[in-house]
Amino acid sequence: MCAGLRKAEVFVNLPVKSIAKAYSYRLPEEIKADVGWRVVVPFGGRRVEGFVVSVTETEADDRLKDILETVDDEAWFTPRMTAAAHELAAFYLCSPAELMRLFMPGKSGVRIEVCYEAAEADASELQDPDCRAVFETVCQAGGSMAGRVLRRLIRGQGKDADSILEHMVRHGWLQKQYLTKKRAAERYEDELRLCCTVDDGLRSAFRRKPAQLRLLEVLAAAEGRAKVASLLTQGVSRATIKAVCTGGFAELMRVRLLRDSYSGAIPVGAKVGLPPLTTAQEVALARIFRLMDKNETGGFLLYGVTGSGKTRVYLEAAAKARRMGRQALVLVPEIALTGQLVRTFGTTFAGDMIVIHSRLSVAERNDAFLRIRRGEAGVIIGARSALFTPAADIGVIIMDEEQDMSYKQDEAPRYHARVVAETLARLHGATLILGSATPAMETFYRAREGELSLLSLPERMGGRSLPEAATVDMREELQKGNRHVLSRAMQRMIRETIEGGNQMILMLNRRGYSTFVMCRACGYVVECPQCGLPMVYHRSGRLVCHHCDIHDVPPGACPKCGSLYIKYFGSGTEKLEEELAALVPEARVVRMDRDTTQGKFAHADILRAFREGKYDILLGTQMVAKGHDIPNVTAVGIISADASLHVPEFRAAERCFMLITQTAGRAGRGETPGRVLVQCYTPEHYAVETAIRQDYEAFYEAEIGMRKALFFPPFCRLVKLTFLAGEEAAARAAAQAIKERFLRAFAGDARQQIVGPAPDVIAKLRNVYRFNLLIKTAALSETQVFLRTEALQLRTDVWIDIDPIMA
Repeated sequence: MCAGLRKAEVFVNLPVKSIAKAYSYRLPEEIKADVGWRVVVPFGGRRVEGFVVSVTETEADDRLKDILETVDDEAWFTPRMTAAAHELAAFYLCSPAELMRLFMPGKSGVRIEVCYEAAEADASELQDPDCRAVFETVCQAGGSMAGRVLRRLIRGQGKDADSILEHMVRHGWLQKQYLTKKRAAERYEDELRLCCTVDDGLRSAFRRKPAQLRLLEVLAAAEGRAKVASLLTQGVSRATIKAVCTGGFAELMRVRLLRDSYSGAIPVGAKVGLPPLTTAQEVALARIFRLMDKNETGGFLLYGVTGSGKTRVYLEAAAKARRMGRQALVLVPEIALTGQLVRTFGTTFAGDMIVIHSRLSVAERNDAFLRIRRGEAGVIIGARSALFTPAADIGVIIMDEEQDMSYKQDEAPRYHARVVAETLARLHGATLILGSATPAMETFYRAREGELSLLSLPERMGGRSLPEAATVDMREELQKGNRHVLSRAMQRMIRETIEGGNQMILMLNRRGYSTFVMCRACGYVVECPQCGLPMVYHRSGRLVCHHCDIHDVPPGACPKCGSLYIKYFGSGTEKLEEELAALVPEARVVRMDRDTTQGKFAHADILRAFREGKYDILLGTQMVAKGHDIPNVTAVGIISADASLHVPEFRAAERCFMLITQTAGRAGRGETPGRVLVQCYTPEHYAVETAIRQDYEAFYEAEIGMRKALFFPPFCRLVKLTFLAGEEAAARAAAQAIKERFLRAFAGDARQQIVGPAPDVIAKLRNVYRFNLLIKTAALSETQVFLRTEALQLRTDVWIDIDPIMA
């Protein structure tokens, strides 16, 4: 090895917390790679994918292993993507590799397969019968066998596959090889391109070759190019295609086929006249455009009542970015909302739009990323994962329903889309627009303090009034003998809506049929064996844990006392659907919850059918509460509206207010005024009262004082530490030890407070006990230094959650 070689620092793509540093590799001359490239490197006796974060000239060093190959033909990570990954990794206390993984569909670009090859030897020389049998199996398979297949065969015979294969590799009977394959196969198609001008002279020359002339005419009419598969369906033969190519009149090209499941949903070329902008919209857009013209970072809170036309502001801001030659990123909190946004934006940006979310296949997301890289898609719409696309020059980032908890990632790295959006906006010099009818308390506080610019849309479009809302006290219903899910007032509203030929939405934020199963003789409740939470009964006859996803069958008798008095308590969306069938059998009901939306386009299919009038009632969980604009919906019913108030969590009132306000906002968006009925047990609570009036600012004023007195956001930042252990005492002790060190480190500092340890809301999950510490800090950077000093980010028994949703 000679001097002047290149050394690359590489983060390996392994989801292991303790591997948090970059490793040095030699970059061979024949491998073209630099910063931002994805490569394959040897690591711990195997091949893994890695990300190059720096390349330097170095002296000869025999300790360095070689980079083996590249994954792509160009750098995957742009400088801005790399910078964002490093900055966010430092903020969320994880390795840059964990963040860089998010910038790839499926979190990995390659699949490394292990293969075992048989040595050239005589099987009879192997003394061990198990090893001899394995050797003969590999030889009979042609001398090579995939590791996963071989291991499955060995284990099927009741043998220890790992020890047998390790022994045979160590003694040279088998050799371990590695095959690198891309996780998502690229798809190609043949395209024929015209290489001449079809004029009278050419027609004269081809008068005795009518088939070839017809093909050239077809190509000319198709602007010089056509897919071979399409030509074959039109009666063109392969011989004719070969003839025009041999003569040099056309050429055959291999073209990458880019999959796009939403291409049919975007009405190409369709133009729909938009209504004139309201005065409030014009004022908001003028301020947004002034900032965009400066190419400087800045943020707006677009605060508008439901139905006030926030989407139109998003549309105009995206159009402004495209006129400037920059890209627009539009985020929605849930996949269910992408379909409506695609329809709205499609009439303006047809052919210039891409949709990204986790329900798309890895191959579809890969193809979408390629379109973005090529500059073929300037408007990117999607859920939070759309933040991690390779957009080169973002001009505006829009977060619709910015308050929604779905913007928070619930697994490591536990990022919030708002923080990522702010980071990207700063790196791109982009404008950030946060939109909501019920902004998060922290966001509205920032707007009041001047950190964000406040834009208001105080009235509904077309002068329509907000729906008329009322509450039903379910305590009184029970006293009057009504034990049904639906109150009598709700039943009347449902009948009147259906009889009037209108549609309605019913929201019950609890799926399944019955929420728990109990023995009435001894009080035993059927619980999940792994987490101890009640299992939910589903109409399919299954008991399901909605946290561990364990399935079971209901007991015929009580497992504890043997009693046959098994009772099903509580109501979910399945039971409500059954009650509706009895109440209004003529009504067509469609249910939208997690159980009915497993497919890629299940959300969009349900909403499209409802919008087209194929159903009268849309029944669902909170996924029916936000963003949907269906003019014929004149009534909304909210069941158990105040259930979230009884959760021991400081955001409980905020969640209750938002859920009622957002769901109520679906009513009365057409010509007919809307009605809303809210069933609850505490109608006197300020969260319910202000939500009924759709009065966000009154709720904010009632809530903000308590937040300040209790030192909760927006007056501090939260960090939740979750300690995991197989024994309850061990989890508690580990948390207590960190608490004591925290108190010593910040003794006398009122800006740093710590609460706990306390059992998690789900105290045991999959047989692992969980204890929490909650840090309240007005100096987050100092807290992060403490956590790094304690090396908590490297511990596998600790989860770090900055800005947790559930504290």
